[in-house]
Amino acid sequence: MIASDTVVWRSGVHLGAAVRAARERMGMTQVELARRAAVGLKFLYELESGKDTLRADKVLDVLEVLGLELVVTHRGAARTAARAAVLQAREPRARYGTGAAGKRLHADYIGMACSTAGVSLRTALTPDQLVRAFLTGEPTPSKEAHFIVLLEEAPPELLRGLVAQVGAWAKPGLVARNARKIAARLGVRLKATDWLKDG
Repeated sequence: MIASDTVVWRSGVHLGAAVRAARERMGMTQVELARRAAVGLKFLYELESGKDTLRADKVLDVLEVLGLELVVTHRGAARTAARAAVLQAREPRARYGTGAAGKRLHADYIGMACSTAGVSLRTALTPDQLVRAFLTGEPTPSKEAHFIVLLEEAPPELLRGLVAQVGAWAKPGLVARNARKIAARLGVRLKATDWLKDG
């Protein structure tokens, strides 16, 4: 059980700090929270950074995953309401799965890809770094070797699942194009390109 702390939302900064603190308390990355709440990574970044103009329905989706709720009350009543509120964080069925794409993908392809990419290297490639790279087409600086290992050594089934899983955040075809872009930039020849057709 997680006891709820009261946050008086007077600006986006207050709400963003509360969301970030709750996410970190639960040991979640931004990638995990965005996927579980079915919101974009950019939206979550803006929320945690304190942006004041955000869609309320998406904010509520994020709060739901974190086991938090938004309470509108008269001034002074918030403390009483907070004492009474004890919330339990829900554990979703799949680590990254939400929506239709999540129902089709039961495996954690993002996690498996990070493990594959770092298997022979001293440092790890984080899910945030991996997803951001495949959404932008730019490999993480100082992690180029991880992307070379991933694109050269991972089995096509893993890469196909990775493209589909990251593709849940992007327009159709974008992640596959970005994978080709990363490969070209790093000088990797993609052997089995059939896995790019699904992205």
